[in-house]
Amino acid sequence: MMQTLSPSELLSWSAQALGVASATATSQLLKPALRRAAHILAPAARSDLVRFVADPLAPFGDQREAVNSALEEMIVYGDILAMRRQPLDDWGAPAEVLRPAPPTFVRRSNGEFIILGVAGDHPNMLSDELEKLVVEVGMVRRLPPDGGDLAAHLRLLGLAQLSEQAWLRTPQAETATAHRARWRTQLNMAPSLDHAVDGLEILDGSRDPRYYRGRWTAVAGQSGMFVARRPQLYGASLWSLVHLERGQARRLIDLYADDNRQRPCDLAWRLQAALDAERAAPQRVRIRRTGATASLDLFSPLPAFSERRLALVATKAAGVHCLYSFTLPTTRLAEEIGALQSLLWMAVDEEDA
Repeated sequence: MMQTLSPSELLSWSAQALGVASATATSQLLKPALRRAAHILAPAARSDLVRFVADPLAPFGDQREAVNSALEEMIVYGDILAMRRQPLDDWGAPAEVLRPAPPTFVRRSNGEFIILGVAGDHPNMLSDELEKLVVEVGMVRRLPPDGGDLAAHLRLLGLAQLSEQAWLRTPQAETATAHRARWRTQLNMAPSLDHAVDGLEILDGSRDPRYYRGRWTAVAGQSGMFVARRPQLYGASLWSLVHLERGQARRLIDLYADDNRQRPCDLAWRLQAALDAERAAPQRVRIRRTGATASLDLFSPLPAFSERRLALVATKAAGVHCLYSFTLPTTRLAEEIGALQSLLWMAVDEEDA
C-alpha cells in the first residue's frame, strides 16, 4: 500500500536507508548517497552520479549544486576516484569515469586515522562501535588515536592501509620556471595543427589572478602557451594545453591523470600557477588572523594535493570576496604558507580580520 510521507518522514526514512543515525538536513545525506551511487553506477560519468542522487531529493528543492560540490570534495579527498576509461568499460563511457575507492584507512603521524572509500552496498564499512567514534571534519572522516592496535583491527575488517605520504601525493618542489619548461617541452613535441579547434576557451594570464572565473575567455588574437578547455561530444570539457599564434592554435595536448593520480584539472591549476609566477603576477593567498586562528583566503582552485594537505589541519568554508577559505590554528600557519609558496609559488597578502 502506498503511503504519503511528510518531508521530515522522507528525510528520516532516507537517512535510515543510507545508514545515517539521524539527519536534520539533506546535506547530511549527500556523501552517503554518493557512495551508494558510485557503487551502483560505476564506471559512471559525473553527471550520472549527480543526477542519481539529486533527483530523489527534489522534494527538498534543487540539490544539484550541493551534490556536485560534495562529489568534487569526495574526489579530492579520495572517497571516489576519477580515472581514465578502461578498455573493458561500456562503449558509451566518457573519457573520464568515476569509481568508488576501496575501503581504506590512513594512519597519520599524530596517531589519528582517516577513513576512505566505499564499502559496496553496505552503508558503513566499520563496526557499530567504531562508527560511533568517527568524526567528520569537512569531507574527511577521522578516528581519534587509539591506545590499542586499531590498525590491525581495521585490516581485519577488510580495509587496506595507505601511507600518509601516498594519500597526500605531494609533488616534488621545483621552481615555476622548471615546471613551465617541462610542459613547454611536452607541448613542443605535439604535432602542428592545420585546423581550427572549435569551442576553445583559455585561462588568460593577463587578467587579475584574484578573479578566477573572470580569467576564462574565448580565443581572440592571443599568442603564447595557455591552459585551455575544449568541448567533447560526451562528458565534461577536456583540459588542454595550447600554443597560440595570433589567436590560431598551432599545437595542443590534452591533459590526463598522471602516474601520481593527479587529475587533469590538478595538472592545469598547478601549471597556471607556474605561468602566473613566471609573468611576475603570482596567484595570491590572503591571511586574516583572529586570535589563535587564521583564515587563508584563496582566489584560484587548489590542486587536490594542496587541498588534502590543508584538510589535515584546517576547515574549509565558502569564501567572502574570494573562492573559498581555510581556517587553521596560527601555530600551523607558517608551515602551510610555506607549502603554498614552494609548491604553487603563491604571494602572500595579510590583513586584519
